[in-house]
Amino acid sequence: MSDETKHKAETYISASVLMILAGIAVWIFLAQFHFNPAVLPTASLSSGNTGQSSAPETKTVQSLISLPENAAPLTKPEVFDAGSLSDKIDGKAELYLSAGFLQLKCQRITESGNPESWSEVFVYDMGNPDNAFSVFSSQRRQDAEPLDVSEYSYRTKNALFLAHGNYYLEIISSAASEKNFDFMNTVIKNFIRDNPVKSAAALRETDLFPEPGLIENSIALLSADVFGYNELNRVFTAGYKIGGTELTAFLSRRETSEEAARLASGFHAFLMTFGAKEQNPSVQIGNAKLVEIMESYDIIFSRGTFLGGIHEAENKEAAEKLADSLYRHLPD
Repeated sequence: MSDETKHKAETYISASVLMILAGIAVWIFLAQFHFNPAVLPTASLSSGNTGQSSAPETKTVQSLISLPENAAPLTKPEVFDAGSLSDKIDGKAELYLSAGFLQLKCQRITESGNPESWSEVFVYDMGNPDNAFSVFSSQRRQDAEPLDVSEYSYRTKNALFLAHGNYYLEIISSAASEKNFDFMNTVIKNFIRDNPVKSAAALRETDLFPEPGLIENSIALLSADVFGYNELNRVFTAGYKIGGTELTAFLSRRETSEEAARLASGFHAFLMTFGAKEQNPSVQIGNAKLVEIMESYDIIFSRGTFLGGIHEAENKEAAEKLADSLYRHLPD
């Protein structure tokens, strides 16, 4: 290679390196204006930040929920319907939709003097109290601690959850602390105050499960395709521990006694199609059917307008004992 050719090659390589470095510098410069909002500090979430103050401009933003005097909205309220719910909670939308979801409103809020943290409020309008309880019970966290603000409320390290009337409410904080908990607790109390509900009916399904052996906070409401049977919906379940065996009891109030009997018969036939075998109960429980399927036991019965029974019990005797107690606990 001649000296001239070598010089041209070195010049070309140097120019290329400079162009690459310049490109990287431009990319870094532009990237600072395109941060992912999910990793921004709280102050940066404010729209219209002038750079003169880190506090969000919240004076003109309408609050979704009544806030304490020392709090303000951090973002504008967002509204989602059945068609757009998955845009907000992708992967969980079907749970809410199958339970009768109508609308979600959500908003981030912040407390004065606590700029490092914010909370997001989710208010789900579920149409009626049963639907609200359904998602509340289905979403219950393993580390839940009951709250004293209402019958259906609990907390975790950084969040509060509530079923109140037609609404299911979540408040999730960006950081776990007692200061944030006190703030969120006040917000929930304001919501309960501003959204009074009528007195509950005198006889509720949740009151019809017998007390002995009932596991605390285990009652849940399943909305659709219960136990894999697509005809079965709106079924309350409760966990029990009897003689060291854990059991699941179920109960569903239907419109008529005929509907309850039809569903009991249909669910029994459904299990039989999957290889269930009829068993002779040692205790006579009304019109109950006892079957064994995959080394577990199901008991199905109807009484008046109620369908009830035990699902996937490992111990036959314990299942019969609980089924008999549940049957006797129901009104005719």
